[in-house]
Amino acid sequence: MPDGTPYHSFALPYPIRVDNFTSTIDDLVPPYNRPALHLLTHVHADHVKGLASKTFTYRVVCSPDTKEMLLRHEVYAERFLHDHEYRPEKGKTFGHLKVDPYVTPTGYKHYTGSRDLLHAIPLNTPTEFALSDNETVIITLIDANHCPGAAMFLIEGPRGSILHTGDVRAEAWFLSSLLRSPFLQPYLADSADDLRIFVARQEGMHPEDVALVRTLEVIYLDTASLFSTVVIPSKEHAVQGLVELIALFPSNTYFFLNSWTWGYEDILKGVARAFHCKVHLDRYKHTIYSHLSDPFLRALGTRDASSTRFHACERFDRCSFVDVPHYDFGCRGAVTPLSKEGKKVVYVNPVTMSCARWETYKVDVRRRVLKGEILDSLLVPLSRHSPLPELMNFVALFRPRRVIPNTLDPSLGGLDWGAMRRIFEGCLSTQPSPNSPF
Repeated sequence: MPDGTPYHSFALPYPIRVDNFTSTIDDLVPPYNRPALHLLTHVHADHVKGLASKTFTYRVVCSPDTKEMLLRHEVYAERFLHDHEYRPEKGKTFGHLKVDPYVTPTGYKHYTGSRDLLHAIPLNTPTEFALSDNETVIITLIDANHCPGAAMFLIEGPRGSILHTGDVRAEAWFLSSLLRSPFLQPYLADSADDLRIFVARQEGMHPEDVALVRTLEVIYLDTASLFSTVVIPSKEHAVQGLVELIALFPSNTYFFLNSWTWGYEDILKGVARAFHCKVHLDRYKHTIYSHLSDPFLRALGTRDASSTRFHACERFDRCSFVDVPHYDFGCRGAVTPLSKEGKKVVYVNPVTMSCARWETYKVDVRRRVLKGEILDSLLVPLSRHSPLPELMNFVALFRPRRVIPNTLDPSLGGLDWGAMRRIFEGCLSTQPSPNSPF
C-alpha cells in the first residue's frame, strides 16, 4: 500500500495484510508481526511493495488477471534492454513467485524447488481460507473498476464482515452494479433498516438477529482523492467526448494515446470501437492484454505500427509513426508536429477535470479546430480514483459502522483521518456492533 497506510496495512480485526509484502514487521507486536494471509488488490507499483524480494515466501490471494499481469511484469529498463536486443531474456520482476517443475526430456516432472505463491480466485466466488486452527474466513473478490484485475475484498468471518476497496472508481453505473451483487446485498443500507431496529428493540434482540441483512464492521476506503470535491465525468462520458474531439481532426492525423499505466484501457477500447480499427501496442502491453480475461482488450491491439493511426506504444520509446523528435507537446505554436514518418501527431493525455471544465474544454477545442488552429494535444478526464462526492455515495450505500482510509499523508500528522471521521459521519450506521474490535 502507499506510505501512511493505517495499521501497517492489516485489515483488522483479522490478521490479514493487504497490498504490503515487506518483511520489516518482525519487530512489531502482535497482530502486526505475523500475517495469516496476504491479499493483493491490483498490480500498481505502490501496492506490490516487498513482492519483488526473493525472500518472500507467503501465499498471496489475488484475481486471475492480477496473477497474469504480475507474472509477466517487466520494469521499463528491462523492457528496453530486451526490445533493443541488449538482453536476450525478459526480466520478469515477480517470476520467483511461480516456479514450474522441471520437466525432463522423457516427460518426468521434478517438483523440487517448484512453487506457486499466487492463489488466484475468480471474481464473485466466495472462497474459504483458514487463518488458524480455529478460525476461517470467507473471501469474495469484487471488481473495483480501477484497472485490469483490480478487485475489492469482502471478508466475512466470526469477528464481523469488512470490505477492503483497494483502489476503486465508484461512478454511478458501478454503484448500480453493487446493488445487484448477491454477495453485497446483505450489507446494503435501505429503508427497512429503521423497521428492523424497531422490531429488534421490541424483541430484545440485536438488529442483525432479525433478518439476513447485516452491517459491515468497516470499509477500508480508497482515499487517494479524498480531498477532491469536484464532480468528475464518468469514464464513458469522458471517452465519448474524446472520440468526438478526435473526429474533428483530418483523417490522416495520428494519435498517441498516453496510457502510461494500467487503468486507462477504456480510452483504447473507446477509440477502437468508434473508429473500427486496432491500436498499436508495444510488445509488453500487447503481451499483457493478450493474457487477460477481457476479450475486447485481448483483440484490440496490433503489433503492426503501420496498420493504424492510433498508438499506445511505450511513451519513452514510441514507434516512428508517432515519435516526434525535439518537440514539446502542449506548447501552442504555428509548427505542425511531424513524426519520423512524416505524420501529423496529436498527443492524448488523461487528466483529472471537473464536468463543468470538461464541457468548456470541448467547446474550446471544437472552436479552435474549426478555426484552423494547430492543436498538438488533447486532454481526456478519465479518472481511476473516486473524488469525495463518489466516495460518500459509495459509503452511504452500505452505511458501515466505521470507515478507515487506505492512504494517509504522513505530513498531516493524522489531520486527514480526523477530517475523514467528520466527513463520513452522516454515512455511517448508528448501531453499535455486538463485538466491535475497534
